[in-house]
Amino acid sequence: MKFRKEERLCSRKLTDSLFNSGESQSLSAYPVRAVYMSVPSVDNARAKVMVTVPKRHFKQAVKRNRIKRQLREAYRNNKQLLEKAMQPGDQTLLVAFIWLSDQIFSTKEVENRVKTILQRINEKQ
Repeated sequence: MKFRKEERLCSRKLTDSLFNSGESQSLSAYPVRAVYMSVPSVDNARAKVMVTVPKRHFKQAVKRNRIKRQLREAYRNNKQLLEKAMQPGDQTLLVAFIWLSDQIFSTKEVENRVKTILQRINEKQ
């Protein structure tokens, strides 16, 4: 499966609603936190995802980009866990993955943590 442009959370309006409204929920599986919420259908996408790595943890862009790649790949490999639970067409799930640690973890560990978070989101939906 691919991680297409339609699945990326780029809209400033949607990002602001995700972080500033009191309706969003949060889950953590160290070193990853996911903030998520459901909104009425957007662009016929079932889920829209963003990945952030704070500059205060990694000053070098090379390291931040590596972690972003790991998170995107982990989501891409396990996104079917989210899509099973969602009904087609009526709601879009907005998800932001935020890196919490100041260390780089192995790709396998990152994938396991993202998988855990997606399963927990799936259970709560």
